Amino acid sequence: MHHTKKILENDSSDIPLGVFISIIHRTRIIHLNNEMKDLELTAGQVPFLIHLSHKEGITQDDLAIHLHIDKGTVARALKKLEDNGLIYREINPQNRRKYLLFLTEKGRQIVPKIYQIDKEWEQSVCLDLSDTEYATLVNTLQTLAMKSLEKVHKTGEK
Repeated sequence: MHHTKKILENDSSDIPLGVFISIIHRTRIIHLNNEMKDLELTAGQVPFLIHLSHKEGITQDDLAIHLHIDKGTVARALKKLEDNGLIYREINPQNRRKYLLFLTEKGRQIVPKIYQIDKEWEQSVCLDLSDTEYATLVNTLQTLAMKSLEKVHKTGEK
């Protein structure tokens, strides 16, 4: 940690953008895991709950595609969420071999807590940014995320 901080405090013009994104992502994961212990959740389960809170009734395969996560990882995460009573599955009437995914009431109640924990992390990290700097940062990151997705879709990478 201290070694990385020392490197970042010096001239970082030769450090690839991905290194900064990776540091931000990893430290956010550490924070989420620490703050969500009481909820019996891990940061790795968060994207599934968040996505289902926006679009219930999708299949496991659709979830894997939307989140760009391999099917095995999705299956393991969903099993844990189901075992913890946060999601449930119903047989898809159009394809009886597939299941549709839904949040349970417990799952619905936990989503706002996840957002609050994430918001607190974001506020602490962005504390010194002005509203304009913050808006510019979010806009830039959104653009980079979209371009990254386009590149992956264009090249067929997984």
